[in-house]
Amino acid sequence: MKSTLIRNNIILLLSAFMLFFIIVFFSLNFFERSNQEDLMNFVIDEVELAYNNFPGTPSEFVEAYESDNDRRITILDENAIVIKDSHDDTVGTDKSERPEIRNLGTVYTRTSDTINVNLLYIARRLDDNNYLRVAIPVESKQASYNSVILVLVLTSAGFIAIFYIGLTQLSKNLLIPWNKVKEGLKNVNEGNVQMISLNSPYPEINDIIHEINGINLSTLRHLKSIESYQIQLNEILNELKQGVMLFNKDELLVYFNDDAKSIFNLDEEAYMKPSYYSIRDAQIRDAVTKANIEHQPSTFDSKIDAKTMEVRIFFVNAQGFNHTEATVLALFKDVSQERAIEQMKRDFFSHASHELKSPLTAIRGYAELIEHGLIKPDEVKDSSHQIVKQTETMAALVEDMLMLSRLENLKEKVYSKQDLNQILSTVIDAQSQFAISKNINLITLSKSIHVMCDPLDIQKLFKNLIENAIKYSDPNKKVEITLDQIEKEIIFIVKDQGYGIEPEHQQRVFERFFRVDKGRLDGGTGLGLAIVKHIALKYDGSVELQSTLRKGTKITVKLKMN
Repeated sequence: MKSTLIRNNIILLLSAFMLFFIIVFFSLNFFERSNQEDLMNFVIDEVELAYNNFPGTPSEFVEAYESDNDRRITILDENAIVIKDSHDDTVGTDKSERPEIRNLGTVYTRTSDTINVNLLYIARRLDDNNYLRVAIPVESKQASYNSVILVLVLTSAGFIAIFYIGLTQLSKNLLIPWNKVKEGLKNVNEGNVQMISLNSPYPEINDIIHEINGINLSTLRHLKSIESYQIQLNEILNELKQGVMLFNKDELLVYFNDDAKSIFNLDEEAYMKPSYYSIRDAQIRDAVTKANIEHQPSTFDSKIDAKTMEVRIFFVNAQGFNHTEATVLALFKDVSQERAIEQMKRDFFSHASHELKSPLTAIRGYAELIEHGLIKPDEVKDSSHQIVKQTETMAALVEDMLMLSRLENLKEKVYSKQDLNQILSTVIDAQSQFAISKNINLITLSKSIHVMCDPLDIQKLFKNLIENAIKYSDPNKKVEITLDQIEKEIIFIVKDQGYGIEPEHQQRVFERFFRVDKGRLDGGTGLGLAIVKHIALKYDGSVELQSTLRKGTKITVKLKMN
């Protein structure tokens, strides 16, 4: 080990030597550049002095200027257009984009397109606003500098080759064991246990490897246990079908499951961020704060993206060594459907009790009159008729309620092949007397359509729509009925010339017990269109209503059937 350290120090010394050569290289380059700038400034000063003392024109100056034949003189006007060039007879050329013109006083090196020689360029603005540009070939000592640089580069390459051979040999004796240690640690990190062989020529390294092998094995056992626990915990939390979030005492988010990620549109950046980063609801954030400070749980409903969420916040008594330990557990459960069903049940029982109470009150009233002999003998028949009528209303109401219950709760669909045209004809025959009593003309346009369905559903749908059309039409009108099929979609249309429905009521007519005219006594149950809607939903269809006051109503039902 000692000899190895000595060799490493020697390598470090040689590296410093290489750094010296690099510094020399850049110093020579800088020195050469400085000499070039001094030379070019001297030359342009000399030419400018001669120009200022010359009595003739710029063109005559260039022709008359006696100097070294290699020196190139160019005079340009104030717009950098060539007036005269000692090595190019072409005039009028625009040189404004040349770097020496754009950056006056700076020396540039490039190969001239005119004389194909590598030149040094410098330019300056004269007192008469003309430009003076001077160019001379790169001095021959540049080649000498290049030779020195080349020697340094080759020498450095030689030293590098020697050092590389030495380092390769060193790797065989020292670096290879450490590479094995590194590879072993990497395998443990990836969950693969591999013992590192103890074949290093250095006993000290073998002792370290032996200890690492023991630590790796123990660490892997713990990691496997933790990983298994985390996987099980994540699976359990994701199967809860509710959002789970954990916050620490600083209200930083330390965990969230897949459902919480979906509810709040979270990403990986949400980890270790304050609660307001992921939760916009102030009530929820206040509940998290309350749980942290007062250790008090909270349960309430909150609207999140049009969904009703049941939010439960609990304090978690978790002792830890750092601030990542969870102290608050937040649970989010989508209860939109449950709350809607609860409200629907409340409304249903309220309306049902009201609807049943009216005929029961009437029946009891007539019965008590008969019981106490308060009705004349010739009026008993009429009273009995009213009792029968009210019982029929109750029977129709109970029948429609049972129908709705069947549509909502029936899980199995028992279908048979039916002729829809035949069902429609039966319904129209049953309603014909009602239509005749109001002198309403039923116009039917239908096709023979055979599909798999529940005949009771279709019969109820046809009956409710046709009966409503007749009921809410004035006498001497017509009702148009259309039954058609387009591919796998059944289309049933009932169009009347009745009273029509106001726009604000058109979306509510499909609700249970909703009546446009609360005072109308038409003997209906208030469930007809609600049943139509549920039948359409059962067959993955839709109901569309179009109505205009005093002009009539058109209801279109589309059912998807095989």
